[in-house]
Amino acid sequence: MSTPREPFEQEGWYHVFNHARGKDNLFSSESDYNTFLQLIEKYILPIAGIYAYSLMPNHFHFLVRIKKITIPEKFKNENDYIAHQWGNTQNTYSKKINYKRGTRGGLFCQSVDRNLINSEEYRQMAVVYIHINPVKHGFSASPENWKFSSYKSIIGKGVTKIERDEVISWFENRENFIFYHKSNADDIYREKFNLR
Repeated sequence: MSTPREPFEQEGWYHVFNHARGKDNLFSSESDYNTFLQLIEKYILPIAGIYAYSLMPNHFHFLVRIKKITIPEKFKNENDYIAHQWGNTQNTYSKKINYKRGTRGGLFCQSVDRNLINSEEYRQMAVVYIHINPVKHGFSASPENWKFSSYKSIIGKGVTKIERDEVISWFENRENFIFYHKSNADDIYREKFNLR
């Protein structure tokens, strides 16, 4: 029996993630990654701040904080509306990729899963976990080498949709942010907070 998902609530912090069905890939080219990020911008940025993300060939992770938003009348509650926006992201992406590949059906194994982030320590370590994930799964040798995550946006100075300054403040400064990503903090907190 599966455990119920945490309900989305306004001003709540969440680690949001999902995986491709079976052994399929969600992302097969740079344009696939960019398409998904454009949909995140369209459907998720109006309802949530994005603090970290990582897209890998077969799954993704985001750290978000839900904004204080007006819920459209057709939705019973905030959870339904927010889950609907994530569903729009995945469904629109699936349609675009199926058209491109000449395939049919859902690409994702489920609607998005999420963990409620209920402490500053958990939030900080979720950032590290998300950025280290491509390394743990063998997609990259280091977080700075993985193109499809927020890591370089956070340590860089260019324009970004990521809440860079706030994320850096959780680590005190850019140097500490980089240090945490090179330490074994990910292993320690993965177990402590049951990160997946």
